[in-house]
Amino acid sequence: MSFSPDAAPLAMAAAAAANGVDKEFSSEFQASSPNRLRLRLRRRCLVCCGACAAVAAAAAVVIIIIALTVYKVREPVMTMNSVAVRNLDLQASSSAGILAANITVAADVSVKNPNAATFEFGPSATAVYYRGRAVGEARGPPGTALARRTVRMNVSVDVMAGRVASDPAFVADLAAGSVGVSTSTSVGGRVRVFGLLRHYVDLVMNCSFAVAVPAMAILNQTCRQHVSL
Repeated sequence: MSFSPDAAPLAMAAAAAANGVDKEFSSEFQASSPNRLRLRLRRRCLVCCGACAAVAAAAAVVIIIIALTVYKVREPVMTMNSVAVRNLDLQASSSAGILAANITVAADVSVKNPNAATFEFGPSATAVYYRGRAVGEARGPPGTALARRTVRMNVSVDVMAGRVASDPAFVADLAAGSVGVSTSTSVGGRVRVFGLLRHYVDLVMNCSFAVAVPAMAILNQTCRQHVSL
């Protein structure tokens, strides 16, 4: 086998060209490595953000479903358990015929919370009416009705006897043995769901009854409730 003197320069040139290609590829690979790492990090961030967003959306849907089903706000129920007239003192008067003094209307009211969340209510207001005219008003303390629990409130209203006695029909009612009285109790509050969603509730209960004189018995009591959600 003969060795050509021209073959050595060609082999060296080929080796140099291959070496140059390798160096160029190595430099390009090194230059592209940071870019690839950045792309990988971006992809991982996008995947993580997408997963977090999907989990948050699923949690929001679950919370909304629970809030509309299990925690759906239902109307609290206010009940007049009993009402009584106390401290009724009738005194004769030469000018007015009869003067009524020291009249107190005591009411036992309960608020039932049928919701799965706590019902927080503010001070209650109770007014007493005689023949459509306000003759007394009192306020009750605020309170809290736990989930599916009932809370009771005792309210005492001191009636302005002068307003009652000054009504021309009062003497006739006493003579008939029955005095018609009506009351109105209102309370406002809110139901919190998960401590975030708030539903405001207003309760109004109107009652009417007759007071038998002189036994002071309560007759024909009827109550109606109005709820605003």
